[in-house]
Amino acid sequence: MTKLIGLTGGIATGKSVVSDYLHQQEIPVIDADIVTHQVEQTGTPGLQALVDAFGQRILLADGALDRQAIGRIVFNNPADLKQLVRIIDPFIREEIFSQLKRYRDAELTVLDAPTLFENGYVHLVDEVVVVYCDPVTQLQRLMKRNKLSIVSATKRIRNQWPLQTKCDLADTIIYNSGTMTTTLTQVDRWLAKETK
Repeated sequence: MTKLIGLTGGIATGKSVVSDYLHQQEIPVIDADIVTHQVEQTGTPGLQALVDAFGQRILLADGALDRQAIGRIVFNNPADLKQLVRIIDPFIREEIFSQLKRYRDAELTVLDAPTLFENGYVHLVDEVVVVYCDPVTQLQRLMKRNKLSIVSATKRIRNQWPLQTKCDLADTIIYNSGTMTTTLTQVDRWLAKETK
């Protein structure tokens, strides 16, 4: 039976850097963001459920989900964000369990989930790794990456659990405020302990 590692962090803390590196080491990674995109594709029951709740305004002209439109809706209203999670979460869980079956013989499998704690996925995993960076770096990265104002970026960060709270609940913390080499050295050290 595979050991399931929950990999999480805050938005723009560098979790994807760690996730991509683990994937390069041929460790199976289930990416909750990719799963979310899969279950919200055109023609899926997941997308239909979202349209039923939020209306046609969340669709692009070709019928695909307009992620910016739904982002504007849910990140400005906590009740809408809760409703979005409640609707789409069962579809995400089903796909995660389906992928887990494929990797049951692997020594380690990683569940890369930004909302590991917020959406209750932490109960599925054997161990939690949090990728941390300092708040100023996080804010700057998010503004640059998503082309957001300081107000919008701050709002998105505040929609997640505080990073310090996640660190307090982690089994391992990877510090990612410095260089890529420093970050990946920590990952190698952690991996060596996990796979010996």
